[in-house]
Amino acid sequence: MNIEDKHILVVTSVYPMTADGNHGAFVREAILRLQATGAKFTVFAPAYEGSKSHVLDGVKVYRFRYCPKRFENLARDGAPTKLQRQPLYLIAAAFYILFGMLQLFWVCCKEKPNLLQIHWPFPHGLIALPASILLDIPMVFSFHGAELMLANKFSFVTHILRWLVPLAKGVTANSSFTSGLIRKIYDGPVTVIPYGMTIKPKPPKKRSPEEVRSLLFVGRLDERKGLRYLLAALPSVLAKYPVRLRIVGKGILEDEIKSQCDAIGLNDVVDFLGFVSKEELADEYAGCDIFVLPAIVDSKGDTEGLGIVIIEALAHQKPVIASAVGGIVDVIHSGTTGLLVPEKDPEALAQAILTLLSNPTKAQTMGQQGLADIQVRFNWHHITPMWQQVLANALNNTVTGKATGTIA
Repeated sequence: MNIEDKHILVVTSVYPMTADGNHGAFVREAILRLQATGAKFTVFAPAYEGSKSHVLDGVKVYRFRYCPKRFENLARDGAPTKLQRQPLYLIAAAFYILFGMLQLFWVCCKEKPNLLQIHWPFPHGLIALPASILLDIPMVFSFHGAELMLANKFSFVTHILRWLVPLAKGVTANSSFTSGLIRKIYDGPVTVIPYGMTIKPKPPKKRSPEEVRSLLFVGRLDERKGLRYLLAALPSVLAKYPVRLRIVGKGILEDEIKSQCDAIGLNDVVDFLGFVSKEELADEYAGCDIFVLPAIVDSKGDTEGLGIVIIEALAHQKPVIASAVGGIVDVIHSGTTGLLVPEKDPEALAQAILTLLSNPTKAQTMGQQGLADIQVRFNWHHITPMWQQVLANALNNTVTGKATGTIA
């Protein structure tokens, strides 16, 4: 299981520009943890509006250019959403694959990595294929769910993945949900490896009984996060308890969501915080009473592959209310560490929120049980050796074992 002195080039659509960045923070965190093995890492990721290559944590991050600066934001707020709402982004997507392929080949010639780790194998498996074949560099494919949900909607993606995946020397999934999607197109070994926290948790803030209770949502403001259903649930909650909803994140639907708040009279109880630093995010988790993620299966067939924000909320001893979709069901034990509700159901969301608001002791107990649970199942000390094993197996040109579930 030794990857010491090996050079691993990580291909990903998202990676932070700075140590405090949240876009792709979980990819960065995995690399940071694996650096302790003695392996060398390099990252290949798209530029964002002309951003240049840089070094972060001692890791060289190559930013590949694929479009004029103003259009170079395809991956930033969710490519599937942008492609659906603005079809001209299909041109940017074609350039993304073509110029990514050419520039990755050049980087591989320059860096001479021992292994390519490919996050989101569609489209990055296509981008990496020429370098892998012509330069004889093995690949590990790491699935996150979105590319597989896309395959459910577009048959050509399924055909591409059926052809590509057997070429990899290792295949990983971030949840049992994602693993199940892989099984529809591939019958080889799949290792389930979740991700852990990307911020340092803080102890819960103490509140006086008179303080208004706070709900927290963290995530990109796009369709699959289901935020509009939480907003629709708030009037029923406010009829019985005064609450504030704090929203961390930005996205393509921000204007629509703000218009919805205005239309149903929520402007005085909803705070839009935009992007925040990791320190500020930890403060938000520590200061809330309930964390809510009303995720859905969206019109593109996409949903949450895991839900790292839920893990981070549990690490702050907060009870979680979330939809029973995707990889979320791997994280939350409904009734013990939080409450799972049907997707797209404002009534069910409102009832779950009222249940916890009316019983603070139960909410506190759920938060404490959630912390104990994720300290075992989503601890990086447990996760890192699993990554090390998969990477070592690929470097040894062998794949051993059957599908592994680690988050029962």
